[in-house]
Amino acid sequence: MVIDSNVGEIMISKIKNNKYFKTIVFFIYEGIYLIFIDFFNQYLITRSLSVSEYFVKTAIVFNILWVLLYFVILYIMNPKPRKIISCIINILLLILSIVNYFMNSYFHSIFSWKDLFLSGDGFSFLGSILKFVNLKLILFFLTSVDIILLIFKTRTKKVYQIKSKQTIILIGIILLIIGGRIIFINTKLNNTSDGWDSREVANNLSNYYESWIVPEKLLRLCGTYEYLISDFYHSFLEKDNSVNARENVTKYIEENKKEVNDKNYTGIFKDKNLIFVMMESMDDWMVNEETTPTMYEMMNHGFNFTNHYSPGYVTGETANTEFVANTGMYPSINKLSPNYAYIDNDYPYSIANLFKKEGYITNSFHRSSGFIYNRENMHLSLGYNKYHSYLDMGIDDNYLDLDSYIIRDGYNQIVQLNDKFMSFIITYSPHSPYTYEKIECTTNLDDIKEIYPDITNEEYLCGFSAARETDNMFKLLLEKLKEDNLLEDTVIVAFSDHPNKIIISDDETEKLNKTKFFIYSSELDSNQIDVITSSINILPTIVNLFGIDNDYLYTGYDALNTNEEYVIFRDYTYYDGTDIKPLTSELLNKVEYSSNILISNYYKDSLKN
Repeated sequence: MVIDSNVGEIMISKIKNNKYFKTIVFFIYEGIYLIFIDFFNQYLITRSLSVSEYFVKTAIVFNILWVLLYFVILYIMNPKPRKIISCIINILLLILSIVNYFMNSYFHSIFSWKDLFLSGDGFSFLGSILKFVNLKLILFFLTSVDIILLIFKTRTKKVYQIKSKQTIILIGIILLIIGGRIIFINTKLNNTSDGWDSREVANNLSNYYESWIVPEKLLRLCGTYEYLISDFYHSFLEKDNSVNARENVTKYIEENKKEVNDKNYTGIFKDKNLIFVMMESMDDWMVNEETTPTMYEMMNHGFNFTNHYSPGYVTGETANTEFVANTGMYPSINKLSPNYAYIDNDYPYSIANLFKKEGYITNSFHRSSGFIYNRENMHLSLGYNKYHSYLDMGIDDNYLDLDSYIIRDGYNQIVQLNDKFMSFIITYSPHSPYTYEKIECTTNLDDIKEIYPDITNEEYLCGFSAARETDNMFKLLLEKLKEDNLLEDTVIVAFSDHPNKIIISDDETEKLNKTKFFIYSSELDSNQIDVITSSINILPTIVNLFGIDNDYLYTGYDALNTNEEYVIFRDYTYYDGTDIKPLTSELLNKVEYSSNILISNYYKDSLKN
């Protein structure tokens, strides 16, 4: 039998002329785009273009269920709104993916809905993140735009006709999709091992999902679309558990309250002034005798903590390290930044409130406006009398990025000549990017080039130069304190908010956010402390050194009086000096204790009594 050669062409023609053909093409294009977006976001985490790396079973199931539901919604729409909705969703997914790219490149994390609270602060990183634009990102963008245009140009037909039978079928499909997701979460997810190693939460992988922590791990586990939808719920819609949280705090205190034994160094700084300094991006490699001579000398007069870490909790590492150091509490690791979520809480045991109770004048200082990280309001909640921005200190706009100008122009507000004072200073100069265009680079660049004649890398030179500017601040501060005969009566506690974001050492411990922490007193000799410390240990250590009596059960330990050594990270793991391990139940309880205090506002109205 002879087959007409035109049969195939006729069949293709019939398919193309079918009134639903272009609608089917529309859905095919849309499906390709959704797969492409998820693949790109998975690539950001795995850094692998391997298809086998992409296929995580749990993520595939979640993606299928959510895409089917999305297609059902598009299916019942008229052609015009269908295309408009599709176009809006696709553009938003493209923007999300680009945001994820920059966040992953800079912060080694990805977008969470919680980050919207910090969107205003994010513009300060714009200059830093643009350096990550490369050919891969450009190709991704152009490909995405091409697919979006194809989808938008494809003409579609009205498919769904309002009939009882069809309505029942669609409702049934929707219920099956939603029900399938619920069943999957409660069965298969709890037994999965996709994409994980030993970093399990309390040895139970399902707790990652249940607790909703570590965005990049969650996206890897459940795919882009489940992540976005569930993260929205956990960010904004999760029910208040304040009653249970309050009960858990009370129970924890009763079970863990210990008798106060004799301690080393108790009260050696009694009634002395305190200048509390959080150093922006002051990494280990930046500090040495040649680059930062003043800081190096300060470390040899007091306590130098050589194994200190600054874990980046939640969103906004700077603000969260600031919160931990000021309160001695972990931020609610999987929740919103405390600067926004818990602005109205009472913090009777914060460092500012404790010193205020001892008769100190408490103030905070930073070059930026109080809008950044909501500091103006948060610092009042923490017990500071006033937050001082560059406007309050009278710093000229041209010198905002020079830390030395905080002392030059703000010294008389930082120091109280006739009263005890506790002042909190947040530096800025070592903030990336490190380029010759920045004043904190050029100001000290000639000195740095003399020290390192063989270094030509712009980032390294400017990083060292920026660190030198913070050192200049300390130098000027010490000089002025000495002139006013206040040096012997003033203690300086300095710590880093996080390591440098651009230049990271190959040393494994430094990759864990190893930073600087030292306590300076002109009256002390060198005391090197090798105990593992983190931001959580700063406040209880200070409380003992200044002999401040209180009955608060701090989450962290006093670094000068402890048999413990650990640093807890945001993915519910900890480092004990030898290895990274899943949190023990005891350490997990410590984290939850802090979280429950915040959630319940446990000490509400305590400052009024």
